[in-house]
Amino acid sequence: MIYEIKNEKISLQISSLGAEMVSLKKDGKERLWQNENGGWSGHAPILFPKCGDCSMYVDGKSYAMKSHGLARSNEFALVEKTENSIKLAFSSNEETKTVYPYDFVFTASYRLDGEKLFVGYEIYNPSDLPMYAFCGSHESYALDGEVDEYEVVFEKEEVFDSYLHNPDWHALTGETVGFGKGKRFPLPKEFMEDNTVIFGNVNSREVELRKIGGERVAKLYFDGFDNLLLWHPRGSRMVCVEPWQNLPDMKGEERKELSLRNGVQKIEPKTSKYFEHVIEY
Repeated sequence: MIYEIKNEKISLQISSLGAEMVSLKKDGKERLWQNENGGWSGHAPILFPKCGDCSMYVDGKSYAMKSHGLARSNEFALVEKTENSIKLAFSSNEETKTVYPYDFVFTASYRLDGEKLFVGYEIYNPSDLPMYAFCGSHESYALDGEVDEYEVVFEKEEVFDSYLHNPDWHALTGETVGFGKGKRFPLPKEFMEDNTVIFGNVNSREVELRKIGGERVAKLYFDGFDNLLLWHPRGSRMVCVEPWQNLPDMKGEERKELSLRNGVQKIEPKTSKYFEHVIEY
């Protein structure tokens, strides 16, 4: 099912499948990728309880979960809706426990305020034992030109060393490629058409996607997320700007306990944790 919320500036459509945004129009102009070249059918999948190809190894047992986790392939139920906000939730069940052993209720929320979109993820632990999880986002930004006509401007000075990954994405190689340092990162089209830009432990909690020497596409605020990834499907006019709490496995980390992984969120029994990022168009 498709739900719609809107205000005087933005109209947003959200699918019950994955609680994924599928269309966002500001002042009548589409801002999400709509698969114009057939390269990627997604728009803005939610990543939970892991981001990327991070193995799930819990209490000495390995769980075979698909890349990016469970949220994007499951139906969410409507919790509440107003004209400019919505909440949808997805709960653990017998099927989810075959790949992720915890009980949970995961709630995705969207709220519009002027030119800003507030995106919230709440992880609730209904059990009597602690649980561990990650979350992240994968929102796309439609571009009017080629990806190398754009740049990402960081809030703080950064060293632009991107982790390299294997072609099959199962692990990071442990090597990096350097793009210098500073606050401005021009998007490298040739590199991005074969690789994802992966910046770990960034200092900034705000970035701006903009045309080089031109107008802003969007500004992203992502407190609570340490890593930032940039992904561009070959031949597309889009880029995904993705705040993640974890990174893919580093080579040799496949059997590392989930509770010991960098960025993992521990949710105590009968409590919840809430994470929010904001997109300003």
